[in-house]
Amino acid sequence: MHRCYICITSSDIALVLSGEFENSFYLQTNIENMRRAGIISIERQLEAKRDQNSQSISQAFQDLTPLITMAKDMVSLAKQITGEISKKKGAITEDEAVQLKAHLLSLGIEEPVTRENVESSSSYFSKLSEECIAVLSDPVSKSGGMLTLFDAYVRVNRARGFDLISPSDFFRACKLINNSSTSPVRMVTLRSQLRVLVNKDYEPSKLKTVIVNLIEENGSLTAEQLSQKRQIPMLLAKELLLDAEDDGLLCRDETIEGICFFPNLFLTNIP
Repeated sequence: MHRCYICITSSDIALVLSGEFENSFYLQTNIENMRRAGIISIERQLEAKRDQNSQSISQAFQDLTPLITMAKDMVSLAKQITGEISKKKGAITEDEAVQLKAHLLSLGIEEPVTRENVESSSSYFSKLSEECIAVLSDPVSKSGGMLTLFDAYVRVNRARGFDLISPSDFFRACKLINNSSTSPVRMVTLRSQLRVLVNKDYEPSKLKTVIVNLIEENGSLTAEQLSQKRQIPMLLAKELLLDAEDDGLLCRDETIEGICFFPNLFLTNIP
């Protein structure tokens, strides 16, 4: 057994009696050790937290596997129910059938196009283009006849479930939409180089006339007000207003609340 001895000198006793021992080497060393121990404890806590987060992420990805399988089963069930609806049209009303089909279609695309289930790259983009047409035709019509590529990309990936596509693949597929003679939608590029999907019968001049008439009915409109009336994104509404202004159809009034657009009275017959 080893014994430890502490040597206390007369000067140490004098320090204690004078109240200056707290500034001595012993106390400073003890505080330094406590600081060192505190830092080590914090580092260990952070490391334990990182390990816990890593385990949580790993567990989350493991839980995705049965979820993917379940999602595919639900899509198959949707297909089966849709088939039964078509066979038993008299069992439910037409409105109920349409509503039920809409709910089933919201589960996603039955068999999304992937690179693995096609023969070539050209075939992949051709089928992906057809898939985009099927998914986006209704949303374009419900969005005032115009949908930004960003919104379209989100809708397609949401319909595909877990088989997501990249923005570049989606853009290439959208460019092929214009090659289809039967497609109800097509892609156009606006003056600011913003690309959007529009209905097949889209004509810029007619749309500008609709916007001008809408502004004349209301006296004036902001981009936010136009987006609400046309059910389109505000970015797109502002783009359309600026485009009509560039053609001399509208004029603006810049206020503290934003830009307000008015009809160009110089184009009308004023007595």
